[in-house]
Amino acid sequence: MKMKKEFLIDLKNDIKNGTSHSVSYLLSDKVEDTLSKTGIQIRKIFSPLLRWGYKGQTSYKLVKEKKTNRRKNKTGKIFVLNHRQADDIVLGVNAVGESGYIVFGNKHLALETTNGLGLWAYGMILFDRDDDLSRSSVYKKMKYVIQNGGNIFIWSEGYWNLDDDGLADEKHKADDHNSENWLVQDINIGVIRLAQETGCPIIPTILHYDETEKEICYSEKGNAFYVSQDNDIFEKKDELVEKMTTMYFGLMEKYSSYERSYLEKDGIPLRQQWEMLKRKLVSACDIDSIGYKLDLKNEKLIGKAKVTKSVIPNEEAFAHLNDLDINKKNAFLLSKRLSGRKR
Repeated sequence: MKMKKEFLIDLKNDIKNGTSHSVSYLLSDKVEDTLSKTGIQIRKIFSPLLRWGYKGQTSYKLVKEKKTNRRKNKTGKIFVLNHRQADDIVLGVNAVGESGYIVFGNKHLALETTNGLGLWAYGMILFDRDDDLSRSSVYKKMKYVIQNGGNIFIWSEGYWNLDDDGLADEKHKADDHNSENWLVQDINIGVIRLAQETGCPIIPTILHYDETEKEICYSEKGNAFYVSQDNDIFEKKDELVEKMTTMYFGLMEKYSSYERSYLEKDGIPLRQQWEMLKRKLVSACDIDSIGYKLDLKNEKLIGKAKVTKSVIPNEEAFAHLNDLDINKKNAFLLSKRLSGRKR
């Protein structure tokens, strides 16, 4: 970490220039440079105050579903949230109501605005999604936080669930990486591995936005989701996505059941309303000082894996194992945990 004097000088410049360059040290791939046990504990003390401050950074009113009872854990928890827009962070931490470290992969939004200082204060695992070493260090950092009693906030879809780039594959007949018609996108397998390795629970958390009359965000925290050592992580990943999708649909059904005629009462077709809303949400991330503009069609900016050819399912990718001459030395290759094969 930077020396205290150097950090304070950079912090002063950040406040003056509207940036957060003073926390750029968080991009280091070394755990010891970016995290500490003391930092985890201090953030637990100040997180309620920060959550209160975050409420003033969004125009949405948060309505939380009743909490469920959970047993206490010696380790931390992984809060997996769905990803829809920039407000997901300030509303997400309030929906959860606990301290934790926010996994954040956009260095531009973190360092070129003062928002990065707020994320750093709450707790941030910052990485550069365009740097392989930086991406690989995230897992080690999350594990450190969990093992030292801290929580993780992660939007594991990896990108906003707003648009479909029109590219299709043979398996899904649609873009399997992103679709405006999916309630929850496919999630990164890393959180499942982390839960299995540490024994900590995953708490699925859903944010459902409704802009029909007033800007409201409905939220719900699900029951603890565990991944045991003998579980197949690919199957558990699909199970978690299904669980989150069901929760999401439940909130929509409870709070947002509208007749189409009511939604189009002002004479604006739904498709046009949707496009207008997307433009509004995306423009919220523009950084004029560096000419940065978020573009849903630019996969590199939003971290979306682009489909350029048909997705190969696990069964096909590992089909050669069917012809393997099995013996004691190579039998481990048939493990579902390694291949992801369902059978």
